Amino acid sequence: MNTLENRTARATILSMLLFLILINVNGQTKIKVACIGNSVTYGLGIPKRSVFSYPAKLQALLGEGYEVKNYGHSGATLLRKGHRPYYLTEEFDSALKYKPDIAVINLGLNDTDPRNWPDYGLAFEADYAWLIAQFRKINPNIEIYVALLSPIFSGHPRFKSGTHRWHQAINNKMVKVARANEVQLIDLFAPLVKRPDLFPDNIHPVKEGAALMAKTVYSYLLKDFGGLHMPELFGDGMVLQRGDSIPVFGKGNPDQVVTVDFQGKRRHATVDRHGKWMLYLTGVKTGGPFDMEINHSKQCITLKDVLVGDVWLCMGQSNMDFPLQASQSWGEEGRQLKNNNIRLFKFHAIKATDNSPWDSLTLEKVNGLAYFKGDWNVERKGFSAVAFHFGVSVQGQLNVPIGLVQLSLGGAPIEAFVDKKALWEDPLLVNLLENWANSDYIMPWVRERATVNMSNKFSNRKRHPYQPSYIYDAALSNIIPFGVKGMLWYQGESNTHNPDLYKRLFFLMVRDYRQKWHNPSLPIVYVQLPGMARPSWPNFRKMQQEIAQELSFSEMVVTVDLGDSLDVHPANKKKVGERLALKALSQTYGMEVLADAPKMSSVECGQEAIFVSFDHGEGLCTLNGEKVMGFELVNGKGQSVSVLGNITGDQVKLTIPRDFHVKEIRYAYEPFTRANLSNTSGMPMGTSSIQVPSKRNEQLK
Repeated sequence: MNTLENRTARATILSMLLFLILINVNGQTKIKVACIGNSVTYGLGIPKRSVFSYPAKLQALLGEGYEVKNYGHSGATLLRKGHRPYYLTEEFDSALKYKPDIAVINLGLNDTDPRNWPDYGLAFEADYAWLIAQFRKINPNIEIYVALLSPIFSGHPRFKSGTHRWHQAINNKMVKVARANEVQLIDLFAPLVKRPDLFPDNIHPVKEGAALMAKTVYSYLLKDFGGLHMPELFGDGMVLQRGDSIPVFGKGNPDQVVTVDFQGKRRHATVDRHGKWMLYLTGVKTGGPFDMEINHSKQCITLKDVLVGDVWLCMGQSNMDFPLQASQSWGEEGRQLKNNNIRLFKFHAIKATDNSPWDSLTLEKVNGLAYFKGDWNVERKGFSAVAFHFGVSVQGQLNVPIGLVQLSLGGAPIEAFVDKKALWEDPLLVNLLENWANSDYIMPWVRERATVNMSNKFSNRKRHPYQPSYIYDAALSNIIPFGVKGMLWYQGESNTHNPDLYKRLFFLMVRDYRQKWHNPSLPIVYVQLPGMARPSWPNFRKMQQEIAQELSFSEMVVTVDLGDSLDVHPANKKKVGERLALKALSQTYGMEVLADAPKMSSVECGQEAIFVSFDHGEGLCTLNGEKVMGFELVNGKGQSVSVLGNITGDQVKLTIPRDFHVKEIRYAYEPFTRANLSNTSGMPMGTSSIQVPSKRNEQLK
């Protein structure tokens, strides 16, 4: 990848041109910038705010050719009938008298107060237009920027009572205000929403947050977003997801044209005002290798050895993270030649979440969302064994290039993979975010491990990869909507304390991903937890079975037979990967392959035995050739007894103990189970249950 940098020179030229124009028009020696706002602009709570508030930091960035003044007033509202209208403040009068060349307006946070928005919110757009007009009266040539509100985080006392909704409404109206009044729009929300650690009271940034605000405003004023750069998934040796419309995207400097040359065709996109660009490749041939060239002004990125095929995003915790070289299959796989049509991308963690304190440098990087570093062409021995064997199986059947993107972390709970903005919309799950390291919503082991890692923390703002939304903020948010065929998911060990909460999180996560990838049928193929001597696991596995039945375009593979009673990391990962591949080939790719395990569908009751019928019961067998194990009969008192079963055609016969009135049949409910029922697909039946018809019980009475 070759990149030519000219950002500094371009910014200097733009600054000089604007400087010279304003000298000729106004006879000024400096460009005057007025920062209009409330306590966030003022710098409330920031020590030495004259140095560290966002206007002060903006002055330092812009340099001597500019004069930046802070006209922030704490508590001010944009609404003229609000409890403290900005237009009645001394700062407003002073800003008008200053006659700025540029005005940056950041008002609206205090309008979310219940004293303001419910009564006067309808006047917001008109009041904003009036404010803009006042500055245009004193300087018809003024350049005006209005800023989307910085975040209010869920720990704020009014967040759930209305402030969150009103905050959203104001930001939506701000877009209309900018368009209707022909002013520029600055997005302060997007760069700050990932950094809750910079908002100790959930609304006011500390000096590092103010510095980030200043950097953002600077980028908009000078139209300098750092030149051409792209997410790390766009790299040498990459695989692009084949299809009719392949997204290619990145960042650049506004109004510049980006051209992408690929497979003899050239596409164009113009960088928008937020420094983003996206275009779509059409008519792309599968295969490769190809080169891709991306140009922006005088910058050029060349990507070598690009393949076009299918990309699978492989996520989870330690069992997805489990490396190929530690698996049972490594002895054989390590001797195989590299398959160049399987490409591996891995997000590497800078530090393992082991049971030890992290040093200050690691903690600083974690706070700055620099915990992961990703690249293509990683060695297979350190890559996910489950994902790798999935890729080998799928590629062998499809004969197209396969790209596997691994984002996994030992011990990570599901909530770390979910966007906080999605959590905010759920009245229950929003509670995951506040004081998470001491919350019963989070598994105790997860909180304890995070606390150990952060025991040398340098601030009171807890930041850790196990934190809700952290993995999303640090990695996932940067690669969406890079084209993917589907997702593999192997996670749950760090959430077994609360299956119902997990189910709710899983549905929310998948729904949010499908919205963000603009694909309501995006497949997700996930692994049911294996057998292990942990008492909470059977109920968790049962819940995972329910997800497969209720969530469309989801498929589950069973691994109860591959577990270890004491080891949470069973080493037979090849079987897991192959089962995931079988599900994907059947359901995602529509191949005629057997991929469904038996599923209890009905019960026939006799005096001495029960006959269980199955969906997908053709070729019923046991994995080890022995009698059927794993069934329990449960009576009306909740008492249970284990029974062996006999296969009779496409049914299993279970003998009823004398005087035992059966209410329910359970299967694979032992934490570490010897359950062994399967069919010709080779897929084992998972933890499940079925009710026995009441007529049977009435007869027995």
